[in-house]
Amino acid sequence: MDAMPKRLFLTLPLLFLCLNIVQAQETVSSLLSRGLQFFGEEKYENAITEFSKVIKNNPADKDAYYYLGLTLLRTEKYSEAVAPLKKVLELDPQYKGARRNLGIAYLHLESNELAIQQFKKSIDQDPQDASAYFYLGRVFQQKKWYKESLIHFQTVLSLDPGMEQISLFQIGVAYLELGQKEDAKLALTLALERDPESDIAGEIESLLDEIGGKTSKSKKDWWFNASMGVQFDDNLSVVKQDVITNQADQAAIFELSTGYKFYSTPDLELRLGYDFYENSWEDTPEFNYQSNTISFGASHDAKGWDTGINYYYNYSFLDTKEFIAFHSIGPRVGFSLHPKLYTNISSAFQTTNFFTDNPRDSINLSIGFDQYLFFMDNKAYGFLNYRYSDEDTEGSEFDFTGNLVSVGVNFSGLEKFNIQLSYMRNLLEYRNNTASIGSERRDEKETVRFLITRPILEFLNFNIDYQYNTNSSNLVSVDSNQNLLIMKIVLSY
Repeated sequence: MDAMPKRLFLTLPLLFLCLNIVQAQETVSSLLSRGLQFFGEEKYENAITEFSKVIKNNPADKDAYYYLGLTLLRTEKYSEAVAPLKKVLELDPQYKGARRNLGIAYLHLESNELAIQQFKKSIDQDPQDASAYFYLGRVFQQKKWYKESLIHFQTVLSLDPGMEQISLFQIGVAYLELGQKEDAKLALTLALERDPESDIAGEIESLLDEIGGKTSKSKKDWWFNASMGVQFDDNLSVVKQDVITNQADQAAIFELSTGYKFYSTPDLELRLGYDFYENSWEDTPEFNYQSNTISFGASHDAKGWDTGINYYYNYSFLDTKEFIAFHSIGPRVGFSLHPKLYTNISSAFQTTNFFTDNPRDSINLSIGFDQYLFFMDNKAYGFLNYRYSDEDTEGSEFDFTGNLVSVGVNFSGLEKFNIQLSYMRNLLEYRNNTASIGSERRDEKETVRFLITRPILEFLNFNIDYQYNTNSSNLVSVDSNQNLLIMKIVLSY
């Protein structure tokens, strides 16, 4: 991999020289306008001549020094660009963009320590400067500090969606240098998917081809997942109808999920999906369950935030008989206030129809949030979820308010294992008296869950999902403890 470091500077070396010519023409003196016009027309030698004339007439014109430095950078005269950019900072230490572009000059001169110093000062001056983070990552790559570079490229992803492809590309290069081939494949594949026709797509494809990655330029707008396995349950239950059997059994399970993104742009995505689930119990076929869900979703991504709305229609069967149908719709908004944090806020409106138990027909309103904290170079995250719900049913004794809290941690890349540990508590407080106990019912449901995923082949995983569920209620008939174990093979494509 001796040739790999060269790859760091093959790609658009001055991609992020941050100019705003329109703004400049509105703010700098008219003496600069001719030089800026030449710059915009890519007549760089003429632009250098004009900016030099301005400086000769007014040696304190910091704008002229700044644009002269940028023009020299654009013509790859890095050593010559240093002096005018340093002069800008001498005249105005807070001049926006000057430190970043001085750092770029030092980067190409391989004056790494000076480049690091300028990029860090640029970030201190503007913590949202994605280009400064990007080029600081490039310096660290040049110094072969690949782990450190990853942090800065990942920060760029959270700050500027426009730099997503080039950042994913550099993340892939860093992972490859660290010997993490599978992580490199994933990052490079994502980079190629962002824009298969970009100027750097060919280079990404070339590198993917070298490491045995998928290089098709056709963007995948569909997904398909299927799984089959076995489920062990020591207390069969139908929670939606308060049926607790205290009976153990095992079932074969089959799941399928597929969908298609029928409209996809950098700003908007529209998709249709279908999910199927079925289990078949060995000794208790009356609990055989089948679920069919059709979904529609729309999402919009912007710098630092995203939003979407999802609709679901579900039709399910119990013991081959119609059981439940529901409609659900919910908007959501997500945002990142820090590169290591992501917050999602959502609400939902759901109507549920029980085909043979009409008093449980309901309207449910809920609102909640999901908070994620990323660590270990974004290979692990912790999460905290809260959801408040209010359910109004046909039979007033089933009306309730719910408060659900869950916490957990997820680790990936641990010797090819993905591990998740979580705890959930759901408090249901019923608003009206339950006839059999003569008072308002109160359920406290708790779940401890352990989930482990082990890749077998590129598209094949083995999952083990263990849950311990308890329900403590003043309605004794629904008090329960349950051990649930699911083992399955999952095909994802």
